[in-house]
Amino acid sequence: MLRQLRREKGQDLVEYALVLPVLLLLILGIADFAIVIFSYDTIGNAAREGARYGVIHPTDVAGIEARTRELTTGLDPASLSVSVTYPGGNTIQVEVTYQETLLTGPVIEALGGNPNIQLRANTTMRIE
Repeated sequence: MLRQLRREKGQDLVEYALVLPVLLLLILGIADFAIVIFSYDTIGNAAREGARYGVIHPTDVAGIEARTRELTTGLDPASLSVSVTYPGGNTIQVEVTYQETLLTGPVIEALGGNPNIQLRANTTMRIE
């Protein structure tokens, strides 16, 4: 019986070593999902507020872009792009794109995938 107990001591360590990478990948995947949702919500709100500013000040493109960028706190400004267009005679469109790098990027890249996700939000409003 004592011999049986000694052989099973190392079993816990082996099981832990097999389960730990899967558990860490699952936790990082949940964190990635939360970060992507936060980023998408942030750029969607920024595009909407930029378009609202553009409704009031339609010729101030620099002001529209500045208003949009100031509402993207928590995001990397270098990965952010803001575009202001006037698709119709009396409408304004603000498009915000953001390149999100995932926490699980090295694992995805090792498997041959792209570790980045491009998020895009645009808002079109009528100029008053």
